[in-house]
This record gives sequence, structure tokens and C-alpha cells, in this order.
Amino acid sequence: MLWTSSVLFRQNIEQHKHNVHEMVVCLTGGVNIQINDEQYSLSSGHSIFIPAQYAHSIHIIKQAETTLLFACIDPPSFDTLSTPTNRLFLNTLSIGKFLINNEFQSTDNSTKKMLTVAKELVNSPNSSSPLHASLKEALYLRLLFTHMSGAGYEESTSELATLRMNKAQNWIHDNYALDITLEIVANQVNISRSHFARQFRQHSGFSVIEYLLKVRCDAAANLLASSSTDITEVAFATGFSNLSHFYRHFKRRYGITPRAFRQMIKHQGNTLTAKSA
Repeated sequence: MLWTSSVLFRQNIEQHKHNVHEMVVCLTGGVNIQINDEQYSLSSGHSIFIPAQYAHSIHIIKQAETTLLFACIDPPSFDTLSTPTNRLFLNTLSIGKFLINNEFQSTDNSTKKMLTVAKELVNSPNSSSPLHASLKEALYLRLLFTHMSGAGYEESTSELATLRMNKAQNWIHDNYALDITLEIVANQVNISRSHFARQFRQHSGFSVIEYLLKVRCDAAANLLASSSTDITEVAFATGFSNLSHFYRHFKRRYGITPRAFRQMIKHQGNTLTAKSA
């Protein structure tokens, strides 16, 4: 089970451990986190992943108001997120490698990305419905990808390829509303278009355009579920160039039109999930 909480941090937490993997993102202020015998400093936009059963403590280090995002998941649920394309990445986290993404590893751009994704997770609907649970899991994986990208995951050629593809996926999530082509995304990771297309499909199971359409449809579903924005505006805001294109791809992914989807969300309690692609 995945649960998240944004906490105004007022007092220190002495050494303890628990049975869940814990992701901590510093939203404001700063803290020192000690894991076993190592101490790490976090300020706004920095993150740390603490595997289950790792003893740790948290201490405030700044006078400014400190707010932390805690994203916790039990190991069995964490394992269900594993796919052939992300298994190496998730296993690396769960065994305690690349714990920290702080001032020594991150850049201004990566801290901004971390804050953006963390705030999306904080503001995501808190519901047990299959749709909202799926959206929250997708945001949680984005949080992990962003953390790992900032932590400098480059141990071998295959692992570097994984990092590049995670970076490409993150870029698509951040820029899906733009007019995106295969070449534009390949340029973000500095490899040739043909090589990138092959690696991206091996990594994600989708072509770049298929993945982009999936991300756009999921973003549109989130807007339809959480706002009263006009459907035409939702289509354009999520990168679709015309309404018929939007309706066709949305129905292909969710099995229902955008209008019917919104009505279902409003009146029937959020029971629809995306079709497996």
C-alpha cells in the first residue's frame, strides 16, 4: 500500500526503523537525516530514499519553516510496481544504493523538477478508487525517477541507458503539452534518433509517440477528474491538436469518451481505470 503525507516538521525524530520503504522530499526548510552511521543534509528540492528496516533519525537544521513530503510503501506493494524495464532501477533503490539526492548531486533544474513532482503528489486526489490509486502510483514512480536522475545513476552501459530513458520519460511528462517529435526527445539525451527509438521501446514497451499519447491521456483524465475545465480546453492543454484526435485516443486508452468519463467520475465514484496498453 502506498501512502503520502506532507508534514510541517516541528520536532526531531530520534532513531527508529519501520517495515516500509520511505521516500522523503524536503519541500521547505532543511533537515539532517542520519541513516545507520551516515548523515545527510537536505534542503528544499532534495530527497532521500530509506529502504525498509534501515535505522534513521531526522533533525531540523534550519530556523525557517520545514515541510517534508513522506511517501511510504510496503515492500510487497513496491515489488508490484516492478516491470522488466524498471526492475534494475527499483532493486537498486530497495537495496540501499543511491539513497541521496542533495546539493552534492543535484542541479537547480533537478531540484525544481523534484519540487514540481512532489507537489503534484501532495495535491493528487486522496481516494482508494482504482483510477486515483493508479494516478498516485504513476506520480510516485515519477518521483523515484526524478530522485534517481539527480542521484547520478551511472554504473554501467546498460544502467546509463536506463538513466537516459528515465530522463527521456521525465522530459515527456514535463513537456507533454508541447509539439513533440521523436527527434526532439532524442536530443534531450544526446543520442541519435534511431538508436534512441530502439532503446526507448526496449525500456518502456512503447514507441515515443505511443508513450506520449498515454501520458497526454492520463494528464487529460486527471484534469477531467479534478476540474470543470471545458473538454476542448483540456484537449489543447494536454497537447492534442484537435478534438477528434483527443476523443479517439482517450477512448482507446480508457474505453470511454472524455465526456462520459467526466460524468462517470462525478456520479459513480471513480471506478474506471485505463486499459492496459
